[in-house]
Amino acid sequence: MLKNLLKKNLPINEYKSLITEINELESKYKLLTDNEIQLKSVQLQKQYKASSNLTNLLVESFALTREASFRTLGLRHYDVQLLGGLVLNSGKIAEMRTGEGKTLVATLPAYLNALTKKGVHIVTVNDYLASRDQLSMGQVYRFLGLTTGLIQENMETRERQKNYDADITYVTNSELGFDYLRDNMALNINEVVLRPFNYCIIDEVDSVLIDEAQTPLIISNSVQTSIEKYVIAAEIVDYLEVNLHFKVDEKNKNVILTKNGTIQIESILGITDLYNPNDPWIPFIINALKANTLFFRNVHYIVQNDQIIIVDEFTGRIMPDRRWSDGLHQAIEAKEQVTIRQNNETAASVTYQNFFLLYPKLSGMTGTAKTAEIEFEKIYNLSVVEIPTARPNLRKDLPDLIYKDELSKWTAIAKECEKISEKTQPILVGTTSVEKSEMLGQLLNEYNLTYQILNAKPENVRRESEIIAQAGTQKSITIATNMAGRGTDIILGGNIKFKTLKYLYTILVSYNPQTELTKNATRFSLTNKLKGVSHKFISVLVSLLQNSTFKRLSDIEILKLLNETDQLRVPTNYYEQSLKFLIKEFEKFEKKTQDIDNTIVKNLGGLYIIGTERNDSRRIDNQLRGRCARQGDPGTSQFFLSLEDRLLRLFGGPKIQDFLKNQFLEDIPIESELLTKSLDSAQQRLEELTYESRKNLFEYDEILNKQRKVIYFERRKILESVSVQKKLLADGEQIITEILTKFEKKQLEFSQVISRLENLFGRNFNVLTNFQNNLSNFDILEMKIYLFQEFWLCYEMKVLELEVRHLGIIRALERTLILIYIDTEWKEHLQKMALLRDAVGWRSYGQRNPLFEYKDEAYEFFKKRAQITRHLVIYDLLRSSII
Repeated sequence: MLKNLLKKNLPINEYKSLITEINELESKYKLLTDNEIQLKSVQLQKQYKASSNLTNLLVESFALTREASFRTLGLRHYDVQLLGGLVLNSGKIAEMRTGEGKTLVATLPAYLNALTKKGVHIVTVNDYLASRDQLSMGQVYRFLGLTTGLIQENMETRERQKNYDADITYVTNSELGFDYLRDNMALNINEVVLRPFNYCIIDEVDSVLIDEAQTPLIISNSVQTSIEKYVIAAEIVDYLEVNLHFKVDEKNKNVILTKNGTIQIESILGITDLYNPNDPWIPFIINALKANTLFFRNVHYIVQNDQIIIVDEFTGRIMPDRRWSDGLHQAIEAKEQVTIRQNNETAASVTYQNFFLLYPKLSGMTGTAKTAEIEFEKIYNLSVVEIPTARPNLRKDLPDLIYKDELSKWTAIAKECEKISEKTQPILVGTTSVEKSEMLGQLLNEYNLTYQILNAKPENVRRESEIIAQAGTQKSITIATNMAGRGTDIILGGNIKFKTLKYLYTILVSYNPQTELTKNATRFSLTNKLKGVSHKFISVLVSLLQNSTFKRLSDIEILKLLNETDQLRVPTNYYEQSLKFLIKEFEKFEKKTQDIDNTIVKNLGGLYIIGTERNDSRRIDNQLRGRCARQGDPGTSQFFLSLEDRLLRLFGGPKIQDFLKNQFLEDIPIESELLTKSLDSAQQRLEELTYESRKNLFEYDEILNKQRKVIYFERRKILESVSVQKKLLADGEQIITEILTKFEKKQLEFSQVISRLENLFGRNFNVLTNFQNNLSNFDILEMKIYLFQEFWLCYEMKVLELEVRHLGIIRALERTLILIYIDTEWKEHLQKMALLRDAVGWRSYGQRNPLFEYKDEAYEFFKKRAQITRHLVIYDLLRSSII
């Protein structure tokens, strides 16, 4: 098998000998007892401690993890999964198709790198996947003597610290990023949750490092917002006409106001200058226009609980904690007439690019990375390795069908669903927005077809795993917005695990506690309801239902208990033992039916994928196709397109449009090689545009990132230090030196020097009158020494004054003052940098490089920030008092 897998894959032949060595150890480790396996794990930890070399432990650790996985989960790593683990451990991206077991693959490098005791982070795209993977894969790690952690939203600081201190921590990309930013805003070392970074594995790496990398992570504070202006701007838009008063640049998501538009708006508002810096209206108008022409309800956002909730265009999920910046979110709130919330100012930010580059060792896995290989190489220094499938891929990708308009296309999709559904073959339809998924649902109603919808609406999100898990059952039609990172396999014939848990939950809830039946009555009722199950199954179920403590459990507690028990290898209490037995027995009972259903669906051709539109990226299309034909199953994919689709409309070009319109005969689609090439070219151009956008964001943020590293390093030193006295004295001396340097260069008069020193240090700064009169006769060095001494004396007097009133307060006060002013000035610096970035963009018209201009001025801003921070800290400290 190994030979066949590797002979045609030259880039991965380097791992062939390692896989052979791991396989040779398998028979040896099978003979070991559980205790001996665990002892072997302890020995590996000791070996690393002695040698600090992970390479020498690779073969043994992988073989040990494989054996531990088989004993705890009943899952044995295939050779291709070993290969995936080796690629991840090499600091590369493993491209593995959907259903090839990426979650299990991650256990191999995670265990090896966790032997260092420096921590391993496994990053997923949502809380559900993090929780699921930690619960299931955590059994492997715990069996081998390692600890696991899980980070979820709304966790307290202490809980986060405990989970990050574990050997292996499962966490979402956003939680991890925000924890990093919060750590670097902490005023006390006890509030810091993260350890120094060591090794990171990113699941759905293209979704995190490419799709989500277009927007930086931002922690912001509310600022006073002119609500009235947003409302007025939203009303003004109704009096403006497209192409006359403004133009819409749909490609670049921008709006350009014309001269006529400016005159019209100024006339309506009764003002003379729309761009008046003292009372600016232009940002409110532009945002209002964008909100009305570029951002649409049930496409880019949904309205829920009097709030605008953003929909992630790549995953189709809602993002309740995110808001558009620069007033755009408020403009959309005004448009939808919901409560307008306060605007925000940035307190801390980081791009995903620069954040994940902080890890000394980084790797990732996904089913679709090859199309973005260049970006991974250039920005993250991550190469992509394609991992062959364990079984041959049997998917049929049919040629795209192109229709002349949207109506013809959607009618054809509905008819295709009806035709395929008659054969009882399962169908998965991928749409690009909430609006289109619901429109298709209404269309299918006219054909009397039953379906399930999975989109960003809360009522559908709650059932996400169940909907996806059962998308492979006969006759099922599932409509889903984008399929990235769903994390649940579509098993042909249905997912027996979900079916079992759902059925058991229904029984446990229906008999608990409102149905007060006798033991015999309960047994009789269940026997009639569950025909064919064993007597022991009925006995255990009746015993559990009659348990007085179990009867007191709520429906939610029962559901949680069921899910957790399902993941456990060794149950520890009565409930877990009973539920584990019931789950296993019911799975055996259902397995026969499921095997038959699986075979039937395979014979029907497997899952039928329908794409309703080409996405902006080929990766998103491939993610949809990849949901079928898993692990050697059959499957078919077919895309339905129209000339009115966004991609063709914006990037197809007028010649292509005109040529194709003449090819259509009524509602008959065409298969055109020219159009396919045009679509591929359009996707490629759009990918290049978005890549350039991300690259541009990265290049600008790289300059800011160097400054960020300096600030965060400085903050951490202050947080960890026992005393900051030396820094304060150095700051005071530097201020004096800067003032005297300007005096020496004749940039300041002597009276100005005295005025600045007294203004900064206050009247406590005793510059002797006699010395002042003769100061001009002394050289700079003597002046500096004298002023240093006066400053030291002034500082010591303040320390004594505060310590007399409250012992030990000065150290805490000094540290807090420094941190507060570092944060305040850094926040203002970020705002200046944002304005600077906007400003330098215009300098390209003067044949100057905006990036170079940004870099030079950013450095000057940064120097100025440090100078202001020093002044503020010393000024405040020397004037502080305890009342």
